[in-house]
Amino acid sequence: MTHSRLLLAWLSASLLAIPAAAQAPTRTTVLVPAQTPIALQLETPLSTRVNQYGDGFAARVMTSVFYNGHEVIPSGSILEGHLLRVKDERPLRGASELYLQPDLLALPSGARYTISAEVVQGDPQHAAKVNNEGELREPRGMMLTDVHHVEAGTAAGAVGGALLAGGTGAAAGAGVGAAIAVGLWLVRHRHLALPAGTHLTVRLERPIQLQAR
Repeated sequence: MTHSRLLLAWLSASLLAIPAAAQAPTRTTVLVPAQTPIALQLETPLSTRVNQYGDGFAARVMTSVFYNGHEVIPSGSILEGHLLRVKDERPLRGASELYLQPDLLALPSGARYTISAEVVQGDPQHAAKVNNEGELREPRGMMLTDVHHVEAGTAAGAVGGALLAGGTGAAAGAGVGAAIAVGLWLVRHRHLALPAGTHLTVRLERPIQLQAR
């Protein structure tokens, strides 16, 4: 009798467990291919003036990424990385550069994945451009702010020359003022700054296996 009761209890427990297992949600694993783009917005401000090699950064996924009909990277996910290269240069020597290295992708579910990706596009509203190595660079030529500095130097030189020697002095003073302004532009550092909110696009370099929704 005791054995019969034990068998009945075991059968009852097994039958009760079947509906629970059938109702358990299933997860689909998707292999997201290399070359998949991810649109981001920087959460961490970055600058060649203050940042150094190894400094970390974070960026938020702006638009959900879908693959084969599945949402694989929800918007709001966080990409974390570090600065692999920082160059703060004067225009006379070269361009200031930032090289961002993505490391981890954290989903809203709490899952975290190691990733390999590179920056392929900068913010259209920003002067910095991305080269074919994934580096963000300031343009080598004069920017609008630099032109304004030269114009201000030219005007200041003209006024000073006019006060000293009339019209001829104004022309000479303008030339001197412009030369000084250009000289200052060549020797001062041109800092590359990416404020929080800057838009970037990275592209996966290797496939990544994610749990899809």
